[in-house]
Amino acid sequence: MNLTTSFFNSTRMRYTKLFVLLMILQGSMFSVHSQCNGSTVLCSKKYDEVAYLTTHNAFNSLQGNFSLPNQNLDITGQLNIGVRAFMLDVYNDQGDIVVYHGFSFLGTSPLEDELLKIKEFLDNHPNEVVTVILESYVSANDVESEMIQSGLMSYVYEHPQGSSWPSLQTMINNNTRCVVFSDVDDASPSQGWYHYMWTNMVETHYSNHAITDFSCDFNRGDSINDLFILNHFVTDATYGTGMPAESEIANSNPFFINRVLQCQQEKQKFPNFVTVDFVELGDSKLVVDILNGVEFLSVSEPSNVDGITLSPNPTTDWVSISVEKFDVKDLHVFSFSGKEVTAMVKLTQHQSNRCTLNCTALQSGVYVIQYGVYSKKLIKE
Repeated sequence: MNLTTSFFNSTRMRYTKLFVLLMILQGSMFSVHSQCNGSTVLCSKKYDEVAYLTTHNAFNSLQGNFSLPNQNLDITGQLNIGVRAFMLDVYNDQGDIVVYHGFSFLGTSPLEDELLKIKEFLDNHPNEVVTVILESYVSANDVESEMIQSGLMSYVYEHPQGSSWPSLQTMINNNTRCVVFSDVDDASPSQGWYHYMWTNMVETHYSNHAITDFSCDFNRGDSINDLFILNHFVTDATYGTGMPAESEIANSNPFFINRVLQCQQEKQKFPNFVTVDFVELGDSKLVVDILNGVEFLSVSEPSNVDGITLSPNPTTDWVSISVEKFDVKDLHVFSFSGKEVTAMVKLTQHQSNRCTLNCTALQSGVYVIQYGVYSKKLIKE
């Protein structure tokens, strides 16, 4: 029987199909509106359990007509590709509160205009949480005035020091979806939303002039602080400006994800603010998605990637790992939330270049097998 004819000739079938279609649409709408920062996976996670793609000198963009930029896209463009935290340098320029980097003659923009871009995004995206991180050369009162003028003040979250961070869903429900930090501790008692960075955050070094300068060593902040800034950008040694060619290399996998996982393992701390220059170059969004466990995966990817082979993949129990030369101390297994689970797998070495892992103790999901400088996704069914 022709299905189209059956549909139009049968009232019962017509209404049945319409009902099913409506249910599907309703389910799709629920899925869209119940996500948090792009994924339902993140809704139950606390603010300090989530990774945020972060831009260094976010305002200093080619699109914003700044000279010697650190970004190509302006803040609106960055928001549209998934950036959720923004580093801004704030100055008083002859009475005007503006953003610029290093020298005002390279370009300035009113702070209010940059904050307005974030405010308009939050207006139109009610399930998103963003963070503003200020390098401030003005007072907390000056910043508050600009926050009020832009309208962003209506979204600020105030975190009581020493308390647990709320889940993203709680922040969304309360419409307190903008978290503000400053590197200057000058907030008044009534400005609890103006959080001092270095009682809440720890960072890696930001002064990297070549990819070889990267390390996982902590710089400012206490290692016990809740939030971790992983600075992952290369700047010119003289002016601190962006270097596009070097950024594209730094932002690309496997180098990028390997460094992130290495620092997480070495410091036993989850990277919250993964901070880059020229954010659209390389795999920056993918790295943050991997940390958050929300990456879209294809099970048909090649079995041999960057020197390590897994078979079978996906697996239900055992997986064979082949590398050029195997050394047990170089192998680590991470969940996609970033937790190391190596101790949960049983390893048997068969040859100098091959071993097997018994993965039966792992829950179904996606894992990262890291061996030395190589990494590979493993799917446990």
